[in-house]
Amino acid sequence: MEIKRFFVERTRLLSVGATADIYGEEYRHAIKVSRYKVGYSLILSNGDGYDYFAKITAIGKDHFTCVVERAEKNENELERPLALYLCAIEKSDIAVQKATEVGASEIHLMISRFTNHVNQNVERLERIALESAKQCGRAVVPRIYPPVPFEDGVKDAISRFEQTIFCYESARDERVGDVFDPNSSSYALIVGSEGGFHEDEVAFAADGGAKVVTLGRRILRAETACIAGLVLIANEMEKHENSGN
Repeated sequence: MEIKRFFVERTRLLSVGATADIYGEEYRHAIKVSRYKVGYSLILSNGDGYDYFAKITAIGKDHFTCVVERAEKNENELERPLALYLCAIEKSDIAVQKATEVGASEIHLMISRFTNHVNQNVERLERIALESAKQCGRAVVPRIYPPVPFEDGVKDAISRFEQTIFCYESARDERVGDVFDPNSSSYALIVGSEGGFHEDEVAFAADGGAKVVTLGRRILRAETACIAGLVLIANEMEKHENSGN
């Protein structure tokens, strides 16, 4: 039987030999939907990058109890943080789903000059990220941040992540591989809305230290651009991890 993954609060400490009580939606998913019983094995995750292999020891009316038998580092996680800063789009659900699959640790929504979809259902996006993390075997569910003004988002990316890469549809010269710094400890990717970026926004990001790149000669939809950009950065990250750099 497939061992399924269940997530607990990020503040919940897990360790070998410890017991954990699982409530809420994860309880419903395990007991009511998957029909788990006492003695069934599962994986618990609290976002610290480890898989906690546990066994159900008791089932109550609104929770089940399990004991952690062993812990292993999750090999599907990137070694360094990779964040997506996405100007709000109509298909944010697709962007969040795929960004989670690629390995994003955070997803920030922004409102740029040409953003058409200001209202975003963050709770729904959080559920999509959770289900995507389960499907692809991650131990971390990326945090979803509600929309902020473009300038605030760019400042946050540049200040919190060591390298920020800015995808601009009118750029022609440098690509991700040309600017990628393998020695950086963290990375952020900025992608625009369906309407693209205004030149002033590009200049604002570049003046702040972001590296402006092209994703190729063709104009990509925003959700496609975020997937392509994240894959290119993640590939560079993993390549240099494997090389020891």
